[in-house]
Amino acid sequence: MKNVVLWASALLFSSGCGTMSAAYPLDEGENRMGVTFGGPFTTTLGPPIPVPNLIVEGRSGLKPVQDMPLDVNYGLNLTAIAFGQAGIHTGASLHLFQGEGWAPSVSITERVHLYSNHLDSTKPAETRMFWGVNEADLTLSWALGNHFVYGGASNVVDFADPELLLSPFAGVAFHPKGKSLGIQLEARVHGANFSPDIWDVSWLSLGGEPGYGLIAITAGLSWALGGKTQ
Repeated sequence: MKNVVLWASALLFSSGCGTMSAAYPLDEGENRMGVTFGGPFTTTLGPPIPVPNLIVEGRSGLKPVQDMPLDVNYGLNLTAIAFGQAGIHTGASLHLFQGEGWAPSVSITERVHLYSNHLDSTKPAETRMFWGVNEADLTLSWALGNHFVYGGASNVVDFADPELLLSPFAGVAFHPKGKSLGIQLEARVHGANFSPDIWDVSWLSLGGEPGYGLIAITAGLSWALGGKTQ
């Protein structure tokens, strides 16, 4: 992107944060609430230090569309509030195919991240603004009993300056049988096809510094609140 500051802000406080994976569908009426923690790694102080994005979020299963499971997702970025920003996300996942054996399950997710820095009273009024990004994910997943291994790619589009920003990802989702608890671990390279000319802060990237994209790791916990457990 031409505006590196806006690009970095969009990634760090929107797509840069982790969200609950669409690696598995939810039944109609089933709900999961949880938290995800982690993000890109800054190397400004030497060793890689993760940006502590903390997201409170949920997923809810809706009525299937032509026998394809459908669920919505929604969340609030708590870390952004500490920096004078308000951030929410919402979207939906459609699970196109249910895999069998080596054939993966396939889902698509459309998610919008909306942010505002109006909470930061230290900034001049003319610098306060709303912004947002659209995130479209393609996820392939394989069931291992009650657990899932998944991978895919995401494209993030800044509404103010739309460009292609591809983000490959891979992760695992653990669901102990008969338990409401779910555990998710995910690695992602945000904007893997983009390398800025100038960085005000150093980040862990592909190919050195400045490199390409932002390498991020997130962990999540979730609990089933309705419907059947895995």
